[in-house]
Amino acid sequence: MESSSSRIVGCYGFVSVYRGTLTRRGRTMVMNRRMEGEFADKFSVAPMMDVTDLHFNTFARSISKHATLWSEMLVDSTAIYNPERTERFFKLGEDLRVGPTVLQLGGSDPNKLAQAASYVQDFGYDEINLNCGCPSDRVSGKGCFGAALMKTPDLVADITARMSAAVRGTVPISVKCRIGVDDLDSYESLRHFIMTVSSKGDVKRFVIHARKAILKGLSPAQNRSIPPLKYDYVYRLIEEFPDLYFTINGGVQDLNQVEEHLARGAHGVMLGRAARDRIWDALGGVDARVYGDLDKGRSRREIILEYAEYADNEFKNAKRVSKVVLVKPFISAFHGEDNGRLFRQAISNNIRTMSIYESVSHAFKRLDDEVLDRLPGQPKPERVLSQPTGIAELETVADIS
Repeated sequence: MESSSSRIVGCYGFVSVYRGTLTRRGRTMVMNRRMEGEFADKFSVAPMMDVTDLHFNTFARSISKHATLWSEMLVDSTAIYNPERTERFFKLGEDLRVGPTVLQLGGSDPNKLAQAASYVQDFGYDEINLNCGCPSDRVSGKGCFGAALMKTPDLVADITARMSAAVRGTVPISVKCRIGVDDLDSYESLRHFIMTVSSKGDVKRFVIHARKAILKGLSPAQNRSIPPLKYDYVYRLIEEFPDLYFTINGGVQDLNQVEEHLARGAHGVMLGRAARDRIWDALGGVDARVYGDLDKGRSRREIILEYAEYADNEFKNAKRVSKVVLVKPFISAFHGEDNGRLFRQAISNNIRTMSIYESVSHAFKRLDDEVLDRLPGQPKPERVLSQPTGIAELETVADIS
């Protein structure tokens, strides 16, 4: 067996250290578990448009071996009519398809979604999910899909049944939804949706954002905060449908809240924007705290330098990929740390003229060795360093050019 520090080309062409143990318990084990009807994904990172691309998931997987990682939503027509783009942005690498992964499809036409599911079933994902929860007008306003589908549970059941038939049972189909949409927001309506889709649509797993979606009048960001959270709806479903699996989503900010939901009886918990904004805080303790993995993990210095090598290779060889996209996954890795602002500013200042690896190496000089080499789960020392003034914070990675 190779040592835990082996460097190999892995998932998405990234250098990974998880050969050996994880390979043996990876895709084959995950697939067997799912096909037996078990969905024990205790921790998931939510699908986020313009966030959870292959590069983000590459970096996230280097932090957590066990977290379930989701793709961005793939629209059915894109999968059908633009296969080159679909393979480029969604197909997983062959060398190391390990750790649970989910590909999310969007659409409302049963035939097109079945065709799309058939096409992507060999992309290396362990599950295919139907989006019935996104309130964005980029989704719900075009083709009446996303959260709008919750108004038509029989259509959703027809879609998922055809998707399941199209993949010939090789990949399980799941649904991600809200607790309701617009005025269709009672528990009885949600219960009817779950009962219909599970019984007629061959769906065993539901990921539920515990807010309703308001399709007109609220932006996607407002839909993530203004409608009140009703976790009790999800816990009532868990009691009423003991043969189904429910992952709870919405308002979860840290691992403490993840552990609270799991202790209360949720089968799984999904965390979204916190993983984008504070990726190390969100994922660094998942393997130990959620899955009981005693592996001490790796430091941010090691993980980011390895990712930088991958990113430079992608920038050199991939078509139409920018450095902005490639640095986004790790730009928040030092959120809340002393001189974390200076790290981000150094990346911004140097990315135009340096390689990503060189830019990262230079930016590391702004941080203490203790910060760079601290392992996941290790407590942050109770001390505050003075920070030089006169250097503007990189407010958003979009400013990098």
